[in-house]
Amino acid sequence: MRQLELFEGSPPKQHTLSNDMASTLNRMRIATVTPVGGEQWTVSNVRKIGVIRIGDQQILIRPKVPVSRLFFMMQYALHPKFWRDEEIQLDTDQDLLSVMAVAFLQQVSKIRQNGIIQGYETFNDALPMMRGRLDIAAQISRRGGLALPAEVVYDEFTTDVPENRMLVSALHRLLKLPMLDPGIRAGLRKLTQSFVGVKLHIPGQELPTIRYTRINSRYRQAILLSEVILRNSSVEQVKGQLTASAFLLDMWRIFEDFVTVALADSFAAIDGKATRQETGTFLDKGGKLALRPDLVWHGSKQRLAIIDAKYKASDSANYPNADIYQMLAYCVRFGLDAGHLIYAKGPEDVLSHDVIGHQTTVHCHAVDLSQPPSGLLKQMSNLASLIVDSGSREFTASNPAPRTPRFNNTGS
Repeated sequence: MRQLELFEGSPPKQHTLSNDMASTLNRMRIATVTPVGGEQWTVSNVRKIGVIRIGDQQILIRPKVPVSRLFFMMQYALHPKFWRDEEIQLDTDQDLLSVMAVAFLQQVSKIRQNGIIQGYETFNDALPMMRGRLDIAAQISRRGGLALPAEVVYDEFTTDVPENRMLVSALHRLLKLPMLDPGIRAGLRKLTQSFVGVKLHIPGQELPTIRYTRINSRYRQAILLSEVILRNSSVEQVKGQLTASAFLLDMWRIFEDFVTVALADSFAAIDGKATRQETGTFLDKGGKLALRPDLVWHGSKQRLAIIDAKYKASDSANYPNADIYQMLAYCVRFGLDAGHLIYAKGPEDVLSHDVIGHQTTVHCHAVDLSQPPSGLLKQMSNLASLIVDSGSREFTASNPAPRTPRFNNTGS
C-alpha cells in the first residue's frame, strides 16, 4: 500500500497521487490539488486533518497543533462543564485516527468492566398476544378491527438505550475503516460482543442528546469520543469496487467552536450573556445579505460586542482584509463602535484598525494554541475581560445611549 504524509497548512508541494485520490481530495475540500503531469500533482492549502484511503493509497494529514490539544478543544466545546484534561492519555506519535481509536477502546473497556447500563425503553409492536397496553388507534387504523395481531405499547428493561447505541455504532464505524492497526481492530471487535441486542444508529439521523445522571455519568468520555467518530468518519463508493474511507476533522471548526464556547462561558461569569451564531439580521433592506456573527455579547438592554473566530495558517504575515470588511459590516449594521476578530497564533499584541469615515475600530486578537488547557482557558478569560472593559469604555465615552441600527431584524 502506498502511503503519503501531509501537514495541515504546509506550503505547496508536488506528490505522486492516483487520479481517484486527487479527485477526491478536491471534491471533499481536503486540499487544493492541481495536475503537473502523469501521476504528479501539486498539493496546497491542506485544510483538514486525519486520514483518507482510496484503493491502495492512504494519506495521513497531521495537524500543527498537538493531538492532545485537539482533544481538549473538542471536548470542552461539547461539554465545557465536565472537561478533564487528564482523563485520556494520548500517544502523540500515532496518527489521529489511531489515537482516537485507542482512546475510545480504553474508555469502552472501562465501561464494560463496570457493567453495561440498562434502562426502560418504550416499544410499539404488533404481537400475537397482549403485552403492555393496547394502542387502540393503531389497532383500528392498521388492523381494521381484527383482534390479532395486537398493536401494543410496552416498556422493557434493556441494554438497547441511547448511550449504548452511541458506543456500539462508533465501534462498528471504526471497524469499517481499513486504516487501523490489526491489534486495535481486534480489540474493537471483541468489545462489540458486549453489546449484543443493541441497535445501531441509523446514518443520517441526528445523534441523540444524552442527559447525564448518576447512573450514566461514567459514559461521558466514551460518548464524547463516539460523537466525534460518528460525525467525522465516512465510507463511500468512489466508482465500481473502489471505496473511499476517511476520518477527517476541520481545524477551523474545532477552533471556532472552542473559542465561542469558552468566551461565552467567560462572559457569563463576568456580565451579561453571549449568543452563538445569532441569526435573523440582514445587512440590506431586501433581506438578501444575512449576517451571522460567531458570537454576540449582550448587556442588559443592548449588544455590546461582536466576535468572530478565524482559524488561519500560522505563517500568515498579515490578517486578511476580507475579515476586517466583514467585521465592519457587523459593526455598521448593529450600531457598534468596535468589533473583535480572534485568530489562532499571530502577534501577541492586539492589532487595532480605526476605520476612516466611521466611528468603528476592529480589534484583532491572537490565541496561542500551544498552551496547555489551563493556559488556553486563561487566555479566553483574559480576552473576555479585555472585550468587556473596552466595550464598557467605548460605550460610556461615546454613546450614553446605544446607537439605533439603520434597519430592523427583518431587513425592512
